[in-house]
Amino acid sequence: MARTSPTRLHHDHAQRRFPSDTRVSCVPRDSGQASLELALSLPLFALLILGGAEIANIGWAAIQLNNAAHAGAQFASLSRTNAVDITDIEAAARSEAPALTITFPTAPTQTCSCVTPSGTPTTYPCSSIIDSCASPDIIVDSVQVTTQAVVSPLIHYTGLPASYTLHGKATMEVIQ
Repeated sequence: MARTSPTRLHHDHAQRRFPSDTRVSCVPRDSGQASLELALSLPLFALLILGGAEIANIGWAAIQLNNAAHAGAQFASLSRTNAVDITDIEAAARSEAPALTITFPTAPTQTCSCVTPSGTPTTYPCSSIIDSCASPDIIVDSVQVTTQAVVSPLIHYTGLPASYTLHGKATMEVIQ
């Protein structure tokens, strides 16, 4: 077996790794493709992010509005005196969500029913419920608070409404 010199062996490996007809280019041929893809997709990503922010803004307002209705109903449920105090019920609702301009499409309403042991309710005016509901029937006194607010989007998009009207509602039984 003939021995080859280390220099020749090194030279043979070099030729096998990098054949003379292969050219290595330092500049990729698709250098502008990534920039073009970014330019085309960036507006879509921006629209998705802004759309998500709008949905979060409206969702936050809807939660605040429902919490406000709940706060008004909770105040009214503390006693029969509170249940007829519309001004304070509305103030309790407004103080729960001070960032929103809350209106009340209908005034808070109190409903009184006489429920029989079989579960059949009969509605009476709350002023005469005590006289109308005989034992063993149970008096159920409840208050319903309905809230409303107009929310404007952070950014107005063409084709979408300039504002959204949201509604909230809560009903609670008055503590006897």
